[in-house]
Amino acid sequence: MTLFAAILALVALLGTLLVAPGMAKVRRLHPDPQDLDAPSVAVVIAARDEAETIEPALRSLLGRVGPATQVIVVDDRSTDGTSEILAGLQAEHHQLQRVRVDTLPPGWLGKSHALARGSEAASASDWLLFTDADVVFEKGAVEAVVRFAEANELDHLTGGPTIRTASFALAGMIAAFGVLFGLFTQPWRVPLPQTRSAVGIGALNLVRRRPYLSAGGHEPLRMCIIDDLGLGRMMKAGGGRSEFVYAGDLISLEWYPGLAAMMRGLVKNAFAGVDFRLAAVVAATGFIGLLLIAPFILPWLPGLSLTARALAALAALLLVRAASKAAERSGLPAASAVVFPLGLSLFLVTLWRSTLTALLTRTVVWRGTAYPLEELVAACEAAPWRRFR
Repeated sequence: MTLFAAILALVALLGTLLVAPGMAKVRRLHPDPQDLDAPSVAVVIAARDEAETIEPALRSLLGRVGPATQVIVVDDRSTDGTSEILAGLQAEHHQLQRVRVDTLPPGWLGKSHALARGSEAASASDWLLFTDADVVFEKGAVEAVVRFAEANELDHLTGGPTIRTASFALAGMIAAFGVLFGLFTQPWRVPLPQTRSAVGIGALNLVRRRPYLSAGGHEPLRMCIIDDLGLGRMMKAGGGRSEFVYAGDLISLEWYPGLAAMMRGLVKNAFAGVDFRLAAVVAATGFIGLLLIAPFILPWLPGLSLTARALAALAALLLVRAASKAAERSGLPAASAVVFPLGLSLFLVTLWRSTLTALLTRTVVWRGTAYPLEELVAACEAAPWRRFR
C-alpha cells in the first residue's frame, strides 16, 4: 500500500507538471465594446423548446453586435413557446433570421440538421459562429473572436465559457470535468498540427466558411451526438488551423440548473464521448477510480503506515489544487474543489448509466427522439476524424 500511495503521489505530481504549464499557455480573449465592426459573420443557433433561456441569450446578442452581424436561429420543431418568442424578437431586430424545421429527415440528429440548415441560410458570411440557445454574450464578444481568428490565421476557434451555478455540488462536478478535460484533451496542443488534440465547445465554435464547406459542412456530423467536439475534430482532420481559448470574459451560461439535471442530461452523450466503446468506459473507470479517487480514500483506511497516508494525502492535495484551478477557469468558486472526488464519482455513475442504457435499449434518446445505437456507432466508425480519438 505504501508503494501504491507513492505511485499515486508521483502520478499526481507528473500530471500537475504536465497540465498546469500547458493550461497556462491557453490564451484568454477579452471583448472590445468599442469595436462592433466585425468582418462578415453569421451567428447560428439551433433551438428546440428553449423558451426558458432563448430570449435573454438572443437579446445579449442582438443588442451587443454590430449591424453587419447576422443572427440565424433554427427553430427545430419547438412546441413550448420558443416560436412565439422568436417572432416577437424578429419584429424588433432586423438582424434576426428564423428558419423553421417541422420534420427531421432520416439519418440526421436534430441539432446537427438544424445547424446545417442554419449554415445554409448564412450563404454570404465569411465566418460562421455556432453557439447554443442559452449562451449570453458580452458586448464586442463576437467581434473579438472573429478578429482573433483572422489575426492568427485560424480556420476554427473554440472557447470555454464562464459557467453560472448556484449549486456548490454542481460546481464541484464541473471542476471535476475541468480536470478530466485538461488531462484527456490537452487543449494547449490543439494549435499544433502534428498532434491528435482537437476540441470543440458548443457555446463557441467559430469556423471559416470555406474550409468548413470543404470538410463537408455538417454532413459528416449528421449522426454525431457530440457535434461540437465533432466539428473541432473535423476541422483539424481537414487540415484547418484550430485553437482553444478561455472565453469566459466573452460568454457565459447556466449549463444545468442542478446536479440531478446535469446527470440526467449527460446520459445521452457520456457514452458517445468515448465513441460508444465499452473498453474505453472500463479504462476510464480504472484510471479515474485508481488514480484520481483512491488518493482521497487511502488516508482513512485502517492499518496503513504513516508514510502511505502522507503520500496519498499529498496526491489528494495536488488533485484538489488542480480542481480549484479548473473551477476558477470556468468562473466558479475555487472552494468547490473540495467536492472534487464526489464530482468524479458522480461522473463515473453517469458514464455507466449512459453506457448501460444505450447497450440495453440499443437506442440513445435525445430531445424526445430515439436514435438506433447501431447507426450512431456506424457514424463514429466512418467519421473522417477518427485519428483524433
